[in-house]
Amino acid sequence: VAAAAAAGGLGAYLLWRGARSRGEPSLCAMKAIEAANAKLPRHPEDVLEVQEYCLQVERFINVLRGGHEAVSPALQLAARSQQFERQAVPRNEFPEGVEGYLHWRDAQAKLKDRLRKCLLKSGIEVSIANRVCCLVAKEPIPSVDPDMQVLEDAVGLVFFSKEMEVFHEDMDAVKLLGILQAVWRKMSPMAQAQVLLLDLSPRSLAYVIEAIAAAEGLIEKKLPMVAPRLPPHTVALLRKSWAATPRDEVGRDFFQRLFTEEKELRTVFFRHPVARLANFPKVVDILLDLMDVENVPRLEQVVHAGVALARKFSCFQTAHMAPLKRALVRSIASHAQGKEKKTTNRAWEAFFYCVSAVAMPHMVLTDSIRELATATAATLPVPGGVTHAGGIAAHGIGLIEMSLGISVMGATTRSSEPKVQEVTKKLFEARCWLVESVRDEVNAYCGTLALAAACQTVIVLPGKAAIQCAGDASAGPVSPKPVSSENSAGLDREEGEQRKWLRKSTEVPLRIAEVAMGTAMACMPHKKVIKTHLQAEWSAGAKLLRTALEISTRSVMANLRDMPGVAMDLESRMARLRDMEPPWEDLVDFH
Repeated sequence: VAAAAAAGGLGAYLLWRGARSRGEPSLCAMKAIEAANAKLPRHPEDVLEVQEYCLQVERFINVLRGGHEAVSPALQLAARSQQFERQAVPRNEFPEGVEGYLHWRDAQAKLKDRLRKCLLKSGIEVSIANRVCCLVAKEPIPSVDPDMQVLEDAVGLVFFSKEMEVFHEDMDAVKLLGILQAVWRKMSPMAQAQVLLLDLSPRSLAYVIEAIAAAEGLIEKKLPMVAPRLPPHTVALLRKSWAATPRDEVGRDFFQRLFTEEKELRTVFFRHPVARLANFPKVVDILLDLMDVENVPRLEQVVHAGVALARKFSCFQTAHMAPLKRALVRSIASHAQGKEKKTTNRAWEAFFYCVSAVAMPHMVLTDSIRELATATAATLPVPGGVTHAGGIAAHGIGLIEMSLGISVMGATTRSSEPKVQEVTKKLFEARCWLVESVRDEVNAYCGTLALAAACQTVIVLPGKAAIQCAGDASAGPVSPKPVSSENSAGLDREEGEQRKWLRKSTEVPLRIAEVAMGTAMACMPHKKVIKTHLQAEWSAGAKLLRTALEISTRSVMANLRDMPGVAMDLESRMARLRDMEPPWEDLVDFH
């Protein structure tokens, strides 16, 4: 029994029941610990009083264990002793480095001895007192000691529920995210689920989303996709319309519309606690707060983390974006006044595409073939033709790579081997770029759609008297509106942002077309080595490249018509591409 008690097992539980029947030892120990804690001053960095902190740890232990009755006496006393004279030996009073750390741990060990004496003086059994001291000193390994794990879980929950809110006001974001990840990794899955059920503020929820995605290894090393900078008047309209939307109604309305259109999304959304009803207004608050130009990089990080979590834990797909857009826009625009409904609707479309410019490129590349086909058929213009042009060009190069690789494998002649290796290396590089071009194209298209929807004024471009906003092209010709001098700088920025994204949505398909043509030209000398049984695969690859070129050039020409005189370099590249002799018939002619 003594051995079991030392391990915190059944023996400790029985001893605890006996102690409770007597009542005195545990009660005396609690009072002694509280008295020791009361003598410690509250430091400026402390979020909670020492006693309140310990009570919060005890509360979460009870939650995780399913009630007070299931908590052993050693664990209960360890919870109350979490801060036992800890401030009496602050770490900053010891030198930095390993040697200073060891001296600090020695001083902490003396505190452990004082805690043991305090417990024994109160009448606590020796075995239980030893167990309490071990738990407070964090000596057991959580993965093999359930009591140590639940204690770590409770401490983590106190941090997320009480301390994090204060920390992120003054602490550097990178440092805070590192702390959040470290705490998250120490917690059990049950405790992690409890974190996601906490009533967090929008800002805290954003940090938690980022930290979880990073801790789970879902954040790529490369930077997230760039989001367009919406015009200030659009951001102001978004915030005004959101402020006028009843928070207690909009979440229910959003999910009702969403699930009515797509019943399977009920399972997708409620598979992960972050996506619950109470968090919907918070997520909108987060994103709206980050819509100002200087905060957009942070918005990109939050969206990138959120979509990575949604993809892994909720199986969220690109095809789900279409019903999500309609549910979002309609649930908010329905609260707008009659004359404001159209502009409110357009502003929230801009919001959706702004967020999608970061979210959808990631999802498109992680969708299966079935999922991508479903997304293409959905009533949303993304993914579009150029997205697939990049994909089929990559597959076309893959077929050519495969045909060439197998054909030269084990060949007896070595005279052409260096040239084949060189072209194979170029094919590999081109294929990798084309895969990335799919992300870039989705990003560029969403960004262009966001700014088209956000456009509320007539933009005058060089070489054209006036053009209507792309988002309102059905309204017919309009005359330029007079622009005051104080607004001219803002309009120049908006015009520059629109031009940047339209240029990007032109450059990507132009580069796809150039890569397709360049690949065909580079492979022409090597068709003679293709084995007979692989000629059909080679031809299929060539035809995919040709189709990708045709789709891409058509998109480029359409975009160049909207940028007359302001993209001379792109026009020159397009002209050179048109002047090249088409290689397609010769590339597949094996006779």
